[in-house]
Amino acid sequence: MLIASILILPRIYYVEHFASPLPFWDQWDSEWLGLLKPWMNGNWEAKLLLAPHNEHRIVPTRILTLLIFNMAGEWNNLVEARTNIPLSALSPAILLGALLKTDDLGYVKWLTVVIVLLGASLPFSWENFLIGFQSQFYFMNLFTVSALFLSAYHSDKTWATVCIVAVSILSTLTVASGLLTPASVIILVLIKGYNESRLSASSLTLVGILLAIAILAYGTIPPTPTHKMLHARSVQEFFQTIFHLMGWPLRGSNPFHAVLWIPGAVIVTLLFIRRQFTRIDLLFAGCMAWSAMQIIALAYARGNNLTYHMPPRYTEVLLLGLAGNSWFVLKIPSLTRTQRQRAAGWMLLTIFHVAVIFTYIQRGVLDFRILEEERLRRLTQAENVCRYMSTHEYAAIEKTGTQIPYPDPKRFQLILDDPDLKRAFNFDNLCRSY
Repeated sequence: MLIASILILPRIYYVEHFASPLPFWDQWDSEWLGLLKPWMNGNWEAKLLLAPHNEHRIVPTRILTLLIFNMAGEWNNLVEARTNIPLSALSPAILLGALLKTDDLGYVKWLTVVIVLLGASLPFSWENFLIGFQSQFYFMNLFTVSALFLSAYHSDKTWATVCIVAVSILSTLTVASGLLTPASVIILVLIKGYNESRLSASSLTLVGILLAIAILAYGTIPPTPTHKMLHARSVQEFFQTIFHLMGWPLRGSNPFHAVLWIPGAVIVTLLFIRRQFTRIDLLFAGCMAWSAMQIIALAYARGNNLTYHMPPRYTEVLLLGLAGNSWFVLKIPSLTRTQRQRAAGWMLLTIFHVAVIFTYIQRGVLDFRILEEERLRRLTQAENVCRYMSTHEYAAIEKTGTQIPYPDPKRFQLILDDPDLKRAFNFDNLCRSY
């Protein structure tokens, strides 16, 4: 109960204090124009669920949006953000469940529990919990952790294999990098087969199916020529971005921060050579593999300037890898052979966890300040929108930056003037204070 509260209550606080009912940025095009307006007008078709959003397919997010809209009776970002709260807690809950049930590492495992809890409760990914549309990250993480957990603990069961295939397919329909879910499961299944000195026919079949899913998902990624400017511009920038992301949550862009991943990678390699993986080791090895591939994908697709500024939404894909690194760093003393090596191992794991936890807290304090700034921006946006809705003067929304919740004021005016929108969104409630 205590752990559930730690996962849920901070998100409730963030949403209630900092989120706004007013939709933001991509929500106007993807949710309203591309989904809810056709639904209201009777022009909706199932193929709209598969319509590209940039280079992504976001089917579960669109289904959730339709469900919320029909249950709430209105389009409201705050309602969506509230709905995302339990969804966001499911992935860390699975990891915590595995940690609490294992006998591996004894009391030391609580350091990884702390890493997972802090990662799930501090406001690193504020962009995701303020905007209901960002449920796509929560779905991808949930499908990934579920697939890895089933592969590590129940891959010999037919029902689990079916579920693994199902959630892997669903993951490819969350965001473009969802195709890395079946890829990470393939890695886990192969490690498990090597660890047990056997790879059954059913495991090989599963690998083949997952490989086909990943290839098909990659081959059907919608082309987005306008996003090419976001790609890494050079090999140097590509690797700089990888090192920067591997060093998160350490602050700054020092490539040396990537050393955070070295101890975990060394221990995974050692366990692989010795064939000493336990089931929970396999789970966290899968988490590390998935995050590592996500980092590489981000460095390629968003490497331009990502070294200097990482949007908070991307922290969701780093938390699993950091939890995995924490787990394997904790195993170092148990794998040493001499007292001196054991002492060095304890020192290393202490330095690792003190550095991560200290930086977590430091970042959390800074992110609270950013959240307050975001709250003021949302208030400004609502005030400008409400002024326009009462006066219909274009000057009210002819603003730059994030003073309005849409990048193009003229197009935004056309959206706001849509009579269907007034039936879908309750402007009276929004504007009562202005």
